[in-house]
Amino acid sequence: MPKSSPQPQSPSDKDSDPVIASYDIYLTDSEISRYVLQYLDRPTGYAYDELNGQKPTALRLKPKTGLVEVDVPINTRVNYDVGKGLRYGDALRKSRSAREGGAGSLVGDVDMGGMGGGEDASLLKVQTLGGRIKGPEDGDPVYMLAAFRGDNLHLSPVSAVVQLHPQLHHLDAMDEIPKGRGAKSRKEGEEDRAEPEARAIDVKIKAAEDREVIEPGNLDLLKSMQDEQWKTYDWVDADNEESWAIYENYMMHQDLEDLPQLETAINSEDYLDTMSAPRIDPARPEMTGWAMKQNRKKGTDSGSSTEEG
Repeated sequence: MPKSSPQPQSPSDKDSDPVIASYDIYLTDSEISRYVLQYLDRPTGYAYDELNGQKPTALRLKPKTGLVEVDVPINTRVNYDVGKGLRYGDALRKSRSAREGGAGSLVGDVDMGGMGGGEDASLLKVQTLGGRIKGPEDGDPVYMLAAFRGDNLHLSPVSAVVQLHPQLHHLDAMDEIPKGRGAKSRKEGEEDRAEPEARAIDVKIKAAEDREVIEPGNLDLLKSMQDEQWKTYDWVDADNEESWAIYENYMMHQDLEDLPQLETAINSEDYLDTMSAPRIDPARPEMTGWAMKQNRKKGTDSGSSTEEG
């Protein structure tokens, strides 16, 4: 059986989809943790960095429960209420002092940014942004960070994308302050008792019947979050020489000669079937997908046997 020869392409067909460039692709170490932090309320082009005067002062992690917090400086010279800043800063300072030596909390160790003594030591000068690292689930997209070096493209898998939102620790600290003078009074002869360091937390969700129920799993998670201690890290600015050195070491392969070759576990036809909608034979509409492939395979095998004969 004669084989049909491919139709030659006209010059116009070749020019309609030209190849602009080609690159060799390399996959970097997937065991390295790489997180993408998204600041949802931050305008594009205004990064939290030294260039914009808002280089983060600290990064905190709770690795087991996945909590993340970033402290960024507040510009206290523009649109800033000094009176409220002093009240919130003082409440946070007292809250932090009360928690020292006790169980860990969801609230991070907030740096007041004081410049010496006096009231300025309690002025709230940082804003805390927080989020949570969630483990991957089946069906989640796989994100990659791309780095180019000449004709080589280096792809690095992203461990997680973390969305950071402003945290209201200053309001929580205000709620912890005893209200009124009655809170400090003691009956005659009554011994002073220390205030409890932890309070029971009721997590409520709305059920289908619009009633409030307690979710035990969420209670266990919140307890784990409170019990785990924060790990604090220094923030290195993006334009720092140390950042560029880490970028070169963890985002690109240094030795390209001894890398193993990536081998595909699926052929081209199966790949197209997986990525595309089911193929339908116009002459026989009932032949779709797997049945159509088997029918075509029979025809191919029959044609090969005829040619050999």
